[in-house]
Amino acid sequence: MSQTTFSDLERNNKTCMYAHLIDSSIMTLFCILQVLSGLQTWGYILIIMILGFAPVIAEFYFWNKSHESAAIKHLVAIGFAVFYSFALFTATNGLVFLFVIPMILIISVYNDAKYSLMVNAGTTIESLIVVIVGSQNGEFGYSGQDNAVIQVVIMIMVGIYSYYTSQTLNLNMTQKIKRAEESQTQSEKLLTNLSELSDHVNQEINSIHQELDKLSTAAQTTQHAMQEVSSGTADATEAVMEQGVQTKSIQDKIVFVNDVTQQISENMQHTLDIVTEGSNSMHLLVSQVDTSVENSVEAAAKLETLNHYMEEMHSIVELIGGITSQTSLLALNASIEAARAGEAGKGFSVVATEITGMASQTKDATIKITELINNVTSAINEVVTVIQQMIGGINQEKESAQNTADSFSSIHENTLSIQNGIQNLTTSTSELKDANQVISDSVQTLSAISEELTAHAHETLEAESKNTDILDNIASKMQELVTFTQKQF
Repeated sequence: MSQTTFSDLERNNKTCMYAHLIDSSIMTLFCILQVLSGLQTWGYILIIMILGFAPVIAEFYFWNKSHESAAIKHLVAIGFAVFYSFALFTATNGLVFLFVIPMILIISVYNDAKYSLMVNAGTTIESLIVVIVGSQNGEFGYSGQDNAVIQVVIMIMVGIYSYYTSQTLNLNMTQKIKRAEESQTQSEKLLTNLSELSDHVNQEINSIHQELDKLSTAAQTTQHAMQEVSSGTADATEAVMEQGVQTKSIQDKIVFVNDVTQQISENMQHTLDIVTEGSNSMHLLVSQVDTSVENSVEAAAKLETLNHYMEEMHSIVELIGGITSQTSLLALNASIEAARAGEAGKGFSVVATEITGMASQTKDATIKITELINNVTSAINEVVTVIQQMIGGINQEKESAQNTADSFSSIHENTLSIQNGIQNLTTSTSELKDANQVISDSVQTLSAISEELTAHAHETLEAESKNTDILDNIASKMQELVTFTQKQF
Protein backbone atom coordinates (compact mmCIF):
# COMPACT_ATOMS: atom_id res chain seq x y z
CA MET A 1 0.00 0.00 0.00
CA SER A 2 1.45 3.36 -1.03
CA GLN A 3 1.97 6.03 1.66
CA THR A 4 1.35 9.74 0.80
CA THR A 5 4.17 12.07 1.88
CA PHE A 6 3.20 15.69 2.85
CA SER A 7 5.43 18.74 3.08
CA ASP A 8 5.45 20.86 6.27
CA LEU A 9 3.32 23.65 4.74
CA GLU A 10 0.93 21.13 3.25
CA ARG A 11 0.53 19.38 6.60
CA ASN A 12 0.11 22.74 8.45
CA ASN A 13 -2.53 23.92 5.97
CA LYS A 14 -4.49 20.70 6.35
CA THR A 15 -4.35 20.79 10.16
CA CYS A 16 -5.44 24.45 10.46
CA MET A 17 -8.13 24.01 7.79
CA TYR A 18 -9.81 21.10 9.58
CA ALA A 19 -9.39 22.82 12.98
CA HIS A 20 -11.07 25.90 11.52
CA LEU A 21 -13.92 23.73 10.23
CA ILE A 22 -14.39 22.00 13.60
CA ASP A 23 -14.19 25.19 15.65
CA SER A 24 -16.67 26.99 13.36
CA SER A 25 -19.02 23.98 13.43
CA ILE A 26 -19.02 23.81 17.23
CA MET A 27 -19.60 27.56 17.61
CA THR A 28 -22.42 27.37 15.04
CA LEU A 29 -23.88 24.43 16.95
CA PHE A 30 -23.95 26.48 20.17
CA CYS A 31 -25.59 29.38 18.28
CA ILE A 32 -28.30 26.99 17.02
CA LEU A 33 -28.90 25.90 20.61
CA GLN A 34 -29.29 29.55 21.54
CA VAL A 35 -31.86 29.91 18.71
CA LEU A 36 -33.72 26.91 20.03
CA SER A 37 -33.64 28.51 23.47
CA GLY A 38 -35.07 31.69 22.04
CA LEU A 39 -31.93 33.73 22.69
CA GLN A 40 -31.11 34.24 18.98
CA THR A 41 -32.92 34.31 15.62
CA TRP A 42 -32.46 32.16 12.52
CA GLY A 43 -31.22 35.15 10.60
CA TYR A 44 -28.39 35.37 13.10
CA ILE A 45 -27.66 31.72 12.47
CA LEU A 46 -27.55 32.36 8.73
CA ILE A 47 -25.00 35.15 9.18
CA ILE A 48 -22.95 32.98 11.56
CA MET A 49 -22.96 30.12 9.07
CA ILE A 50 -21.92 32.40 6.19
CA LEU A 51 -19.12 34.00 8.23
CA GLY A 52 -18.06 30.68 9.70
CA PHE A 53 -18.16 28.35 6.68
CA ALA A 54 -17.41 30.67 3.75
CA PRO A 55 -13.67 30.92 4.64
CA VAL A 56 -13.57 27.15 5.21
CA ILE A 57 -15.09 26.52 1.75
CA ALA A 58 -12.53 28.91 0.26
CA GLU A 59 -9.77 27.06 2.08
CA PHE A 60 -10.89 23.70 0.63
CA TYR A 61 -11.05 25.34 -2.79
CA PHE A 62 -7.44 26.52 -2.60
CA TRP A 63 -6.49 23.16 -1.06
CA ASN A 64 -7.74 21.35 -4.15
CA LYS A 65 -5.75 23.72 -6.32
CA SER A 66 -2.56 23.45 -4.30
CA HIS A 67 -2.00 21.84 -0.96
CA GLU A 68 0.81 24.33 -0.30
CA SER A 69 -1.25 27.41 -1.10
CA ALA A 70 -0.41 30.39 1.18
CA ALA A 71 -4.03 31.59 0.93
CA ILE A 72 -5.15 28.86 3.34
CA LYS A 73 -2.97 30.33 6.07
CA HIS A 74 -4.45 33.84 5.59
CA LEU A 75 -8.02 32.53 5.26
CA VAL A 76 -7.69 30.65 8.54
CA ALA A 77 -6.52 33.77 10.38
CA ILE A 78 -8.68 36.41 8.73
CA GLY A 79 -11.78 34.23 8.18
CA PHE A 80 -11.88 32.97 11.74
CA ALA A 81 -11.06 36.47 13.07
CA VAL A 82 -14.13 37.90 11.30
CA PHE A 83 -16.29 34.98 12.42
CA TYR A 84 -14.97 35.15 16.00
CA SER A 85 -15.32 38.96 16.18
CA PHE A 86 -18.93 38.79 15.03
CA ALA A 87 -19.71 36.00 17.49
CA LEU A 88 -17.91 37.77 20.33
CA PHE A 89 -19.67 41.10 19.88
CA THR A 90 -23.09 39.48 19.40
CA ALA A 91 -22.84 36.78 22.05
CA THR A 92 -25.12 36.57 25.05
CA ASN A 93 -22.52 34.49 26.94
CA GLY A 94 -19.16 35.93 27.99
CA LEU A 95 -17.41 32.56 27.57
CA VAL A 96 -17.43 32.80 23.78
CA PHE A 97 -13.86 34.16 23.95
CA LEU A 98 -12.68 30.69 24.94
CA PHE A 99 -13.31 29.39 21.39
CA VAL A 100 -10.44 31.46 20.11
CA ILE A 101 -7.91 29.70 22.36
CA PRO A 102 -7.90 26.38 20.40
CA MET A 103 -7.39 28.31 17.15
CA ILE A 104 -4.52 30.33 18.68
CA LEU A 105 -2.94 27.03 19.66
CA ILE A 106 -3.52 25.39 16.29
CA ILE A 107 -2.03 28.22 14.20
CA SER A 108 1.23 27.87 16.15
CA VAL A 109 2.04 24.95 13.81
CA TYR A 110 3.16 27.53 11.23
CA ASN A 111 6.00 28.62 13.56
CA ASP A 112 5.41 32.20 12.43
CA ALA A 113 5.90 34.57 15.41
CA LYS A 114 4.70 37.64 13.49
CA TYR A 115 1.61 35.78 12.38
CA SER A 116 0.89 34.63 15.95
CA LEU A 117 1.57 38.13 17.33
CA MET A 118 -0.90 39.69 14.89
CA VAL A 119 -3.64 37.18 15.71
CA ASN A 120 -3.11 37.38 19.47
CA ALA A 121 -2.93 41.17 19.42
CA GLY A 122 -6.30 41.27 17.62
CA THR A 123 -7.96 38.86 20.05
CA THR A 124 -6.53 40.70 23.05
CA ILE A 125 -7.76 44.05 21.74
CA GLU A 126 -11.21 42.57 21.09
CA SER A 127 -11.27 41.16 24.62
CA LEU A 128 -10.40 44.58 26.05
CA ILE A 129 -13.14 46.22 23.97
CA VAL A 130 -15.67 43.64 25.09
CA VAL A 131 -14.69 44.05 28.74
CA ILE A 132 -14.67 47.85 28.64
CA VAL A 133 -17.95 48.19 26.71
CA GLY A 134 -19.56 45.35 28.62
CA SER A 135 -18.64 46.86 31.99
CA GLN A 136 -20.31 50.09 30.95
CA ASN A 137 -23.41 48.82 29.12
CA GLY A 138 -23.64 45.24 30.31
CA GLU A 139 -23.53 43.96 26.73
CA PHE A 140 -21.49 41.21 24.95
CA GLY A 141 -22.39 38.72 27.67
CA TYR A 142 -20.57 40.66 30.33
CA SER A 143 -20.69 38.66 33.58
CA GLY A 144 -19.03 40.96 36.03
CA GLN A 145 -15.72 42.62 36.75
CA ASP A 146 -13.99 39.51 38.02
CA ASN A 147 -14.82 37.50 34.90
CA ALA A 148 -13.79 40.43 32.74
CA VAL A 149 -10.41 40.66 34.43
CA ILE A 150 -9.96 36.93 34.13
CA GLN A 151 -10.93 37.08 30.44
CA VAL A 152 -8.42 39.86 29.71
CA VAL A 153 -5.64 38.19 31.70
CA ILE A 154 -6.28 34.85 30.00
CA MET A 155 -6.26 36.40 26.55
CA ILE A 156 -3.07 38.35 27.33
CA MET A 157 -1.43 35.18 28.70
CA VAL A 158 -2.62 33.17 25.72
CA GLY A 159 -1.27 35.82 23.38
CA ILE A 160 2.08 36.05 25.14
CA TYR A 161 2.40 32.29 25.49
CA SER A 162 1.34 31.78 21.91
CA TYR A 163 3.95 34.27 20.71
CA TYR A 164 6.73 32.76 22.78
CA THR A 165 5.54 29.32 21.84
CA SER A 166 5.89 30.30 18.19
CA GLN A 167 9.28 31.85 18.92
CA THR A 168 10.41 28.77 20.80
CA LEU A 169 9.04 26.44 18.16
CA ASN A 170 10.70 28.56 15.50
CA LEU A 171 14.05 28.45 17.32
CA ASN A 172 13.63 24.76 17.92
CA MET A 173 12.73 24.27 14.29
CA THR A 174 15.74 26.32 13.19
CA GLN A 175 17.97 24.29 15.44
CA LYS A 176 16.36 21.08 14.23
CA ILE A 177 16.82 22.22 10.64
CA LYS A 178 20.46 22.99 11.37
CA ARG A 179 20.85 19.66 13.05
CA ALA A 180 18.97 18.05 10.21
CA GLU A 181 21.32 19.71 7.74
CA GLU A 182 24.29 18.54 9.78
CA SER A 183 22.68 15.15 10.06
CA GLN A 184 22.04 15.21 6.34
CA THR A 185 25.67 16.10 5.71
CA GLN A 186 26.77 13.39 8.08
CA SER A 187 24.24 11.06 6.53
CA GLU A 188 25.56 11.86 3.08
CA LYS A 189 29.07 11.24 4.33
CA LEU A 190 27.84 8.14 6.07
CA LEU A 191 26.06 7.03 2.91
CA THR A 192 29.22 7.74 0.93
CA ASN A 193 31.25 5.82 3.48
CA LEU A 194 28.63 3.10 3.50
CA SER A 195 28.72 2.99 -0.27
CA GLU A 196 32.51 2.82 -0.24
CA LEU A 197 32.31 0.33 2.60
CA SER A 198 29.73 -1.63 0.64
CA ASP A 199 31.99 -1.65 -2.41
CA HIS A 200 34.91 -2.63 -0.22
CA VAL A 201 32.78 -5.25 1.52
CA ASN A 202 31.66 -6.56 -1.87
CA GLN A 203 35.27 -6.71 -3.00
CA GLU A 204 36.33 -8.36 0.23
CA ILE A 205 33.39 -10.73 0.10
CA ASN A 206 34.28 -11.59 -3.49
CA SER A 207 37.88 -12.02 -2.39
CA ILE A 208 36.76 -14.14 0.55
CA HIS A 209 34.51 -16.09 -1.81
CA GLN A 210 37.49 -16.69 -4.08
CA GLU A 211 39.62 -17.62 -1.11
CA LEU A 212 36.86 -19.93 0.06
CA ASP A 213 36.87 -21.53 -3.37
CA LYS A 214 40.63 -21.95 -3.07
CA LEU A 215 40.20 -23.19 0.50
CA SER A 216 37.51 -25.59 -0.64
CA THR A 217 39.80 -26.83 -3.41
CA ALA A 218 42.63 -27.06 -0.90
CA ALA A 219 40.33 -28.92 1.49
CA GLN A 220 39.46 -31.38 -1.23
CA THR A 221 43.13 -31.71 -2.07
CA THR A 222 43.86 -32.16 1.63
CA GLN A 223 41.12 -34.76 1.80
CA HIS A 224 42.70 -36.68 -1.09
CA ALA A 225 46.10 -36.18 0.49
CA MET A 226 44.81 -37.46 3.81
CA GLN A 227 43.46 -40.49 2.00
CA GLU A 228 46.92 -41.03 0.56
CA VAL A 229 48.43 -40.36 4.00
CA SER A 230 46.03 -42.84 5.53
CA SER A 231 47.02 -45.45 2.95
CA GLY A 232 50.72 -44.56 3.16
CA THR A 233 51.19 -44.44 6.92
CA ALA A 234 51.51 -48.21 7.14
CA ASP A 235 54.23 -48.16 4.48
CA ALA A 236 55.86 -45.26 6.30
CA THR A 237 55.81 -47.25 9.54
CA GLU A 238 57.47 -50.20 7.84
CA ALA A 239 60.00 -47.87 6.17
CA VAL A 240 60.74 -46.26 9.53
CA MET A 241 61.31 -49.66 11.12
CA GLU A 242 63.58 -50.63 8.22
CA GLN A 243 65.36 -47.31 8.61
CA GLY A 244 65.84 -48.09 12.30
CA VAL A 245 67.52 -51.42 11.41
CA GLN A 246 69.74 -49.73 8.82
CA THR A 247 70.59 -46.96 11.28
CA LYS A 248 71.66 -49.61 13.82
CA SER A 249 73.85 -51.22 11.15
CA ILE A 250 75.34 -47.84 10.24
CA GLN A 251 76.03 -47.20 13.91
CA ASP A 252 77.99 -50.48 14.18
CA LYS A 253 79.96 -49.66 11.01
CA ILE A 254 80.68 -46.18 12.31
CA VAL A 255 82.08 -47.66 15.53
CA PHE A 256 84.28 -50.02 13.45
CA VAL A 257 85.44 -47.12 11.23
CA ASN A 258 86.20 -45.08 14.34
CA ASP A 259 88.39 -47.86 15.77
CA VAL A 260 90.20 -48.36 12.44
CA THR A 261 90.68 -44.61 12.09
CA GLN A 262 92.25 -44.40 15.53
CA GLN A 263 94.59 -47.28 14.65
CA ILE A 264 95.51 -45.60 11.35
CA SER A 265 96.14 -42.38 13.23
CA GLU A 266 98.58 -44.16 15.56
CA ASN A 267 100.34 -45.84 12.60
CA MET A 268 100.56 -42.53 10.76
CA GLN A 269 102.14 -40.95 13.83
CA HIS A 270 104.74 -43.74 13.90
CA THR A 271 105.28 -43.33 10.13
CA LEU A 272 105.65 -39.59 10.62
CA ASP A 273 108.37 -40.18 13.24
CA ILE A 274 110.22 -42.58 10.88
CA VAL A 275 109.90 -40.15 7.94
CA THR A 276 111.21 -37.33 10.12
CA GLU A 277 114.21 -39.45 11.17
CA GLY A 278 114.84 -40.52 7.52
CA SER A 279 114.61 -36.92 6.38
CA ASN A 280 117.16 -35.88 8.99
CA SER A 281 119.44 -38.77 7.92
CA MET A 282 119.12 -37.78 4.25
CA HIS A 283 120.00 -34.19 5.05
CA LEU A 284 123.10 -35.49 6.93
CA LEU A 285 123.97 -37.78 3.95
CA VAL A 286 123.66 -34.84 1.56
CA SER A 287 126.03 -32.88 3.79
CA GLN A 288 128.50 -35.79 3.87
CA VAL A 289 128.25 -36.19 0.08
CA ASP A 290 129.06 -32.50 -0.30
CA THR A 291 132.14 -33.06 1.88
CA SER A 292 133.16 -36.11 -0.19
CA VAL A 293 132.80 -34.12 -3.41
CA GLU A 294 134.97 -31.38 -1.98
CA ASN A 295 137.58 -33.93 -0.80
CA SER A 296 137.54 -35.72 -4.19
CA VAL A 297 138.04 -32.46 -6.03
CA GLU A 298 140.94 -31.62 -3.73
CA ALA A 299 142.51 -35.11 -4.25
CA ALA A 300 142.13 -34.75 -8.03
CA ALA A 301 143.83 -31.38 -7.86
CA LYS A 302 146.73 -32.87 -5.83
CA LEU A 303 147.03 -35.79 -8.28
CA GLU A 304 147.18 -33.27 -11.12
CA THR A 305 150.00 -31.57 -9.29
CA LEU A 306 151.75 -34.92 -8.74
CA ASN A 307 151.35 -35.74 -12.44
CA HIS A 308 152.95 -32.43 -13.24
CA TYR A 309 155.84 -33.32 -10.92
CA MET A 310 156.15 -36.72 -12.64
CA GLU A 311 156.41 -34.98 -15.98
CA GLU A 312 159.20 -32.87 -14.53
CA MET A 313 160.90 -36.06 -13.20
CA HIS A 314 160.58 -37.58 -16.67
CA SER A 315 162.41 -34.54 -18.05
CA ILE A 316 165.10 -34.99 -15.39
CA VAL A 317 165.39 -38.70 -16.30
CA GLU A 318 165.75 -37.75 -19.96
CA LEU A 319 168.45 -35.30 -18.92
CA ILE A 320 170.19 -38.01 -16.90
CA GLY A 321 169.90 -40.35 -19.91
CA GLY A 322 171.55 -37.73 -22.10
CA ILE A 323 174.30 -37.29 -19.51
CA THR A 324 174.70 -41.07 -19.32
CA SER A 325 175.08 -41.25 -23.09
CA GLN A 326 177.63 -38.45 -22.99
CA THR A 327 179.45 -40.19 -20.11
CA SER A 328 179.50 -43.49 -22.01
CA LEU A 329 180.88 -41.67 -25.07
CA LEU A 330 183.50 -39.91 -22.96
CA ALA A 331 184.41 -43.24 -21.31
CA LEU A 332 184.78 -44.81 -24.74
CA ASN A 333 186.96 -41.98 -25.92
CA ALA A 334 188.99 -42.28 -22.70
CA SER A 335 189.47 -46.01 -23.27
CA ILE A 336 190.67 -45.32 -26.79
CA GLU A 337 193.06 -42.69 -25.58
CA ALA A 338 194.22 -44.95 -22.78
CA ALA A 339 194.92 -47.70 -25.29
CA ARG A 340 196.95 -45.31 -27.36
CA ALA A 341 198.82 -44.22 -24.28
CA GLY A 342 199.80 -47.78 -23.45
CA GLU A 343 201.17 -48.39 -19.99
CA ALA A 344 200.83 -44.77 -19.14
CA GLY A 345 197.18 -44.83 -19.77
CA LYS A 346 196.34 -48.00 -17.79
CA GLY A 347 195.11 -46.06 -14.74
CA PHE A 348 193.03 -43.82 -16.86
CA SER A 349 191.74 -46.91 -18.68
CA VAL A 350 190.64 -48.38 -15.36
CA VAL A 351 188.85 -45.14 -14.57
CA ALA A 352 187.28 -45.08 -17.98
CA THR A 353 186.20 -48.68 -17.50
CA GLU A 354 184.61 -47.76 -14.16
CA ILE A 355 182.96 -44.73 -15.66
CA THR A 356 181.65 -46.88 -18.49
CA GLY A 357 180.27 -49.33 -15.95
CA MET A 358 178.69 -46.55 -13.96
CA ALA A 359 177.25 -45.08 -17.13
CA SER A 360 175.80 -48.49 -18.02
CA GLN A 361 174.37 -48.79 -14.53
CA THR A 362 173.09 -45.27 -14.71
CA LYS A 363 171.53 -45.99 -18.07
CA ASP A 364 169.87 -49.13 -16.71
CA ALA A 365 168.68 -47.22 -13.70
CA THR A 366 167.44 -44.45 -15.95
CA ILE A 367 165.51 -46.95 -18.03
CA LYS A 368 164.01 -48.46 -14.90
CA ILE A 369 163.23 -45.03 -13.49
CA THR A 370 161.68 -44.08 -16.82
CA GLU A 371 159.58 -47.21 -16.76
CA LEU A 372 158.70 -46.56 -13.13
CA ILE A 373 157.81 -42.94 -13.88
CA ASN A 374 155.72 -44.05 -16.85
CA ASN A 375 154.01 -46.62 -14.68
CA VAL A 376 153.46 -44.07 -11.93
CA THR A 377 152.17 -41.56 -14.50
CA SER A 378 149.83 -44.17 -15.96
CA ALA A 379 148.64 -45.05 -12.44
CA ILE A 380 148.19 -41.37 -11.60
CA ASN A 381 146.20 -40.84 -14.83
CA GLU A 382 144.08 -43.86 -14.03
CA VAL A 383 143.60 -42.60 -10.46
CA VAL A 384 142.64 -39.15 -11.84
CA THR A 385 140.18 -40.81 -14.23
CA VAL A 386 138.75 -42.92 -11.40
CA ILE A 387 138.54 -39.86 -9.13
CA GLN A 388 136.77 -37.89 -11.88
CA GLN A 389 134.37 -40.78 -12.40
CA MET A 390 133.97 -40.98 -8.63
CA ILE A 391 133.27 -37.21 -8.53
CA GLY A 392 130.63 -37.67 -11.26
CA GLY A 393 129.14 -40.59 -9.31
CA ILE A 394 129.29 -38.59 -6.08
CA ASN A 395 127.51 -35.69 -7.83
CA GLN A 396 124.85 -38.08 -9.08
CA GLU A 397 124.60 -39.53 -5.57
CA LYS A 398 124.38 -35.97 -4.25
CA GLU A 399 121.57 -35.19 -6.70
CA SER A 400 119.83 -38.46 -5.83
CA ALA A 401 120.32 -37.77 -2.13
CA GLN A 402 118.96 -34.26 -2.60
CA ASN A 403 115.96 -35.63 -4.52
CA THR A 404 115.54 -38.25 -1.82
CA ALA A 405 115.68 -35.50 0.83
CA ASP A 406 113.11 -33.50 -1.14
CA SER A 407 110.98 -36.63 -1.44
CA PHE A 408 111.26 -37.15 2.31
CA SER A 409 110.12 -33.52 2.82
CA SER A 410 107.18 -34.07 0.49
CA ILE A 411 106.44 -37.36 2.25
CA HIS A 412 106.63 -35.52 5.59
CA GLU A 413 104.20 -32.85 4.41
CA ASN A 414 101.84 -35.41 2.87
CA THR A 415 102.06 -37.49 6.01
CA LEU A 416 101.15 -34.40 8.09
CA SER A 417 98.26 -33.71 5.70
CA ILE A 418 97.13 -37.33 5.94
CA GLN A 419 97.44 -37.15 9.72
CA ASN A 420 95.31 -33.97 9.78
CA GLY A 421 92.82 -35.62 7.43
CA ILE A 422 92.70 -38.67 9.69
CA GLN A 423 92.17 -36.39 12.69
CA ASN A 424 89.37 -34.62 10.81
CA LEU A 425 88.01 -38.00 9.79
CA THR A 426 88.16 -39.08 13.43
CA THR A 427 86.29 -35.92 14.47
CA SER A 428 83.77 -36.33 11.63
CA THR A 429 83.32 -39.99 12.50
CA SER A 430 82.68 -39.03 16.12
CA GLU A 431 80.20 -36.36 15.02
CA LEU A 432 78.64 -38.81 12.57
CA LYS A 433 78.34 -41.30 15.41
CA ASP A 434 76.54 -38.71 17.55
CA ALA A 435 74.38 -37.57 14.61
CA ASN A 436 73.53 -41.15 13.75
CA GLN A 437 72.56 -41.68 17.37
CA VAL A 438 70.29 -38.63 17.12
CA ILE A 439 68.89 -40.06 13.87
CA SER A 440 68.34 -43.36 15.62
CA ASP A 441 66.45 -41.60 18.42
CA SER A 442 64.53 -39.55 15.82
CA VAL A 443 63.68 -42.73 13.92
CA GLN A 444 62.27 -44.21 17.09
CA THR A 445 60.30 -41.01 17.72
CA LEU A 446 59.18 -40.97 14.07
CA SER A 447 58.08 -44.56 14.42
CA ALA A 448 55.92 -43.60 17.39
CA ILE A 449 54.60 -40.55 15.51
CA SER A 450 53.85 -42.71 12.46
CA GLU A 451 51.85 -45.06 14.60
CA GLU A 452 49.98 -42.12 16.13
CA LEU A 453 49.50 -40.59 12.67
CA THR A 454 48.08 -43.88 11.46
CA ALA A 455 45.69 -43.84 14.39
CA HIS A 456 44.52 -40.25 13.72
CA ALA A 457 44.59 -40.28 9.92
CA HIS A 458 41.03 -41.63 9.65
CA GLU A 459 39.78 -39.08 12.19
CA THR A 460 41.48 -36.26 10.25
CA LEU A 461 39.98 -37.55 7.02
CA GLU A 462 36.47 -37.48 8.51
CA ALA A 463 37.05 -34.00 10.01
CA GLU A 464 38.33 -32.74 6.65
CA SER A 465 35.20 -34.10 4.98
CA LYS A 466 33.07 -32.15 7.48
CA ASN A 467 35.24 -29.05 6.89
CA THR A 468 34.58 -29.38 3.17
CA ASP A 469 30.83 -29.37 3.82
CA ILE A 470 31.19 -26.35 6.12
CA LEU A 471 33.23 -24.48 3.49
CA ASP A 472 30.57 -25.19 0.89
CA ASN A 473 27.92 -23.84 3.28
CA ILE A 474 30.04 -20.72 4.00
CA ALA A 475 30.56 -20.14 0.29
CA SER A 476 26.79 -20.32 -0.24
CA LYS A 477 26.15 -17.85 2.62
CA MET A 478 28.82 -15.49 1.29
CA GLN A 479 27.21 -15.56 -2.13
CA GLU A 480 23.85 -14.72 -0.55
CA LEU A 481 25.52 -11.86 1.39
CA VAL A 482 27.05 -10.49 -1.83
CA THR A 483 23.65 -10.61 -3.51
CA PHE A 484 21.98 -8.88 -0.55
CA THR A 485 24.67 -6.17 -0.39
CA GLN A 486 24.36 -5.47 -4.09
CA LYS A 487 20.56 -5.11 -3.73
CA GLN A 488 20.90 -2.76 -0.74
CA PHE A 489 23.45 -0.43 -2.38
